[in-house]
Amino acid sequence: MDMRDTPIVAIDHVTKRFKAHVALDRVSLSLRKGELHAIVGENGAGKSTLMNILFGLQQPDEGGILIDGRQVIHRSPSDAIANGIGMVHQHFKLVPSFTVKENLCLAARPAVRAKLRTDRDVAAIAERYGMTLDPSALTGRLPLAIQQRVEILKALVNEAVVLILDEPTTILNPREAESLYGVLGHLTREGHAVVAVTHHLDEVLRYSDRVSVIRHGTLVGTALTKEMNRDALVQQIVGRSVAVDSRLPGRVDAVGEEELRLEGVSVPGTAFSSGLHAVDLTVRAGEVVGIAGVEGNGQRELFDILAGLRAPVTGRVWTRAMDARQRPIVNLVPEDRHTEGLILDLPVSINLLLDQLDGAAYSRFGVLRHGAIAMRARDLAKTYDVRTADIALPARSLSGGNQQKIVIARALSGAPRVLIVYQPTRGLDVAASEEVLARLRGAADDGLAVLLISSNLQEIMRMSDRIKVLYEGEFAGEIAGVDATADRLGQWMVGGRDADIASRMAS
Repeated sequence: MDMRDTPIVAIDHVTKRFKAHVALDRVSLSLRKGELHAIVGENGAGKSTLMNILFGLQQPDEGGILIDGRQVIHRSPSDAIANGIGMVHQHFKLVPSFTVKENLCLAARPAVRAKLRTDRDVAAIAERYGMTLDPSALTGRLPLAIQQRVEILKALVNEAVVLILDEPTTILNPREAESLYGVLGHLTREGHAVVAVTHHLDEVLRYSDRVSVIRHGTLVGTALTKEMNRDALVQQIVGRSVAVDSRLPGRVDAVGEEELRLEGVSVPGTAFSSGLHAVDLTVRAGEVVGIAGVEGNGQRELFDILAGLRAPVTGRVWTRAMDARQRPIVNLVPEDRHTEGLILDLPVSINLLLDQLDGAAYSRFGVLRHGAIAMRARDLAKTYDVRTADIALPARSLSGGNQQKIVIARALSGAPRVLIVYQPTRGLDVAASEEVLARLRGAADDGLAVLLISSNLQEIMRMSDRIKVLYEGEFAGEIAGVDATADRLGQWMVGGRDADIASRMAS
């Protein structure tokens, strides 16, 4: 009998309530050895809650968990680990100042720790699971893709049979994502059950064996992935059709004067990025200029310069609106909403107005005017569809999609002339992504100059009036959005030039 035919874990009619909100309603599904099982759904659908219950971070109000047909109760993660379940969280739980070996020893059960005495022991275990790691490397200095491997190995050294990954490729570029799924494929062939909670439907269709859809806390269904297609998945996730492949064309008459210009801007590289080398760039009012490229080719440095986080070594940045110190005035949607875009433990109302709180409308003599803040915050929440039971709740309590709406609302509400957007839909579901992109496109049509930096080619092609591709800190090519193809952009992204591409196409 195929090992995929017998469930190792059965989640049985699990219900979870948070006050009046039903996060999960009698959800049942099974996980099988040798199988990659994808779990998809909108932000806030209940996916992470279900996995947190399986891993012992939360307890169900009704229903339970069976492992090999035996009912278990996971009062904490240590109970789940003892039962062969490991979890890799979206935000890693590593000690940056520890080495790879020290992080593994910290996570290992006492009986396992004895097997990790030397670097050679750690390297051998990593190799067993299809990974190459330097046991003596400081974890905080490793690329995020390698830190993720350390997180996976933390679960595997404790002999996890079931491995849960929450949004595993949100922080990865396409090449790193493909490499990760190579590791996960190795694990399923070795008999592990792998669960991936993700919004990336292309990855689901390409790599998973089965897929389960959760909507509003209810299991819509589970199917063999080979029997599904993208349109059917979107329909189940959202409950309606969404045109996720159509272009979002701009208004030709909206394009106006130049609002942003970079001239010969250079920034030194790092171990993980190429930096920038004499880059020129312009963005006009009413247009979206997309910056494509594999992560690590200068995108971070470009954002940091425009955000005022660092100064170019050579060259200059100009915007029509400059502050008293001749620094460009731009509004920002940063890459990581948790660490750069929000103060998660402060209320939604404060987060919506963070950049305006020092104004006379919201503070007097250093004291916040909470009534005025609440009134304006309610208007913004309504306008930008930020769904929260109360604007006094901490931003941490909202789904990822609603957290991103806070960042977008704040960036657009101050009547900016230039908006710099970095990975605006990272970690968002299909519906939330479409809403964010429509907001940005609409803002450009109203005259805003938008610079969109994204590793999502489909997103870049759908949104942009012009597209430029960064490769090793230089622009390898530029093309009008309506003329762009994934093949052309992909050639530039790996260093191809127009002459080289034309030559290959002619031969």
